[in-house]
Amino acid sequence: MSIQGSSQKHGWFCLHVSLFMASTLIASLLIDTPVLFSQGVPVKKTSQSSDRTRGFIDDYSSSLDNDFYVPHPQGHQTPGDTGTVEGKTLRPLIRAFSDNLTQLTYALNEQMSQVPGLRQSYTDALRLSGTAVSVNKYSEKYGVDRTSLEQLKQLDADWRELAYRLESLRGVTDETLDLVKGVNDADHRIRQLIGIQPQLDRRQLYLKAASLAGDLDNLQEDLASELGNGQDAQVYRRSVSRLRQIILNLISVVRDDRADTNVIIEEYKQFETIWSPLVVKLRGEDDRYIERGIRRVSASVSEIHQLLLLPQKMDQSQFSHLAITLKKDIDEFLERTPLILIMHLPKSKLALSAADQFYVACAQFTEVVKRSQDQSEILEAFRRIEAAERTFIDVYRDVDSDKAVSVLNRISQTVGALRTSLHLQRDEFDSRAAEDLAASIQNLTEQIEATTKRWLAVERHSFGEACLQDAADLADRAARLHDDIVTGKPQAELKGEITELYETWRRVYDYLLKCQTEDRQAMGRISSNLTPALVELRTMILQ
Repeated sequence: MSIQGSSQKHGWFCLHVSLFMASTLIASLLIDTPVLFSQGVPVKKTSQSSDRTRGFIDDYSSSLDNDFYVPHPQGHQTPGDTGTVEGKTLRPLIRAFSDNLTQLTYALNEQMSQVPGLRQSYTDALRLSGTAVSVNKYSEKYGVDRTSLEQLKQLDADWRELAYRLESLRGVTDETLDLVKGVNDADHRIRQLIGIQPQLDRRQLYLKAASLAGDLDNLQEDLASELGNGQDAQVYRRSVSRLRQIILNLISVVRDDRADTNVIIEEYKQFETIWSPLVVKLRGEDDRYIERGIRRVSASVSEIHQLLLLPQKMDQSQFSHLAITLKKDIDEFLERTPLILIMHLPKSKLALSAADQFYVACAQFTEVVKRSQDQSEILEAFRRIEAAERTFIDVYRDVDSDKAVSVLNRISQTVGALRTSLHLQRDEFDSRAAEDLAASIQNLTEQIEATTKRWLAVERHSFGEACLQDAADLADRAARLHDDIVTGKPQAELKGEITELYETWRRVYDYLLKCQTEDRQAMGRISSNLTPALVELRTMILQ
């Protein structure tokens, strides 16, 4: 079927693909090739799934207990140390925080197949649970000192962001929200006891704000190259320059540990006051490169908004704009894709239905946004776009045309921008985040290999050859995994690779602990970054 008012390009495409479908109908009837669709059937928690979750938490925790260093700094006691009343009260609270967070992580694991967008929160809960377990073990063994107090501050900031996302996520059960409340209560009592205000993740705020400053620089260049030096262009550039100065000042405030949280928030709100009306005017220019710059800035703004735990806002004009852009992207893809290329696709028989389904979903979303203020209805309409996009990309991903593939990538980016504007978390495997992790792992394993060679050139050991071979194998496996993620190898095929890489690192790590040269400190620094990265990537791939 075709939607009313669809473009001539879309109708032309449907007609020609229909002819192709008719020519292959007899052959398709002779071959039994059923099409399977994922029904998303909820899977009850099993001992295997809970064991895996427990294993991930233990791996995160162990990755923070670096055996290369003496973990307890000697010679400094604080008012919150174990021997005081405050210390004795604090340790049970840390244990309660850790236990409640672990139970919450189990609950999130149960609901991943039932609640759209829960996957990222589950991954973050695993990481935080591992951190909480590590802090609890540290305080049980060494008491509550400056090290654990700093860890508790960071844990508070990370937890508050996760709780913010979970409490705004649709479909989370009341039982899970009760567990969130239990962690919140323990966190609140810990803050009261150690005398701190609710924390923000200032390190991430600093990084995101610096990224936003760079995005604004790029937008300035796009405005200059696309619009020249006209009066409107000058007004735009002045506004962007002012926005960039606000962000640079925000960076200075974030770096000042004495600055109150309210000062940071007010500085950011000043940015939003100027950016919100400006972005509406910029979109009116209907320029692809300016739109790209807007998306980059908007993505960074959304991340900062979340880090500041500010109330979420729904901009329906932005939804409509992105849906219209998406339809244009689909039209351009169909225009750039000759019929002969479609005929040679592995799933060519689904080409017509996939394109039509996607186009219809976009049109329906636009209509819903125009007539409804109901967020649930808008989100449901977007989920149909997500489902249609997955089918569309699956059918056309193997098209033999670089121009068509570039438009496919832009389509995915537009859907991602729409998802971000709706404040939704990703359901599917985040290949971009996996690429970043894999690149970091590749760099770190190469450093491990180089450091190992330097160490064993000085110290002779009977296991030297085996250690060097495993270190080289580690770097090779990391490079291969990185390549396979970038080239889009299916997630199912990556599972064996990450498991083998992880086990290889375990063997190398055991060797490195025997180092007694000056390279030991470098090995400790590298391993303290490599192990958590491997655990996180392994968690993403094995889910």
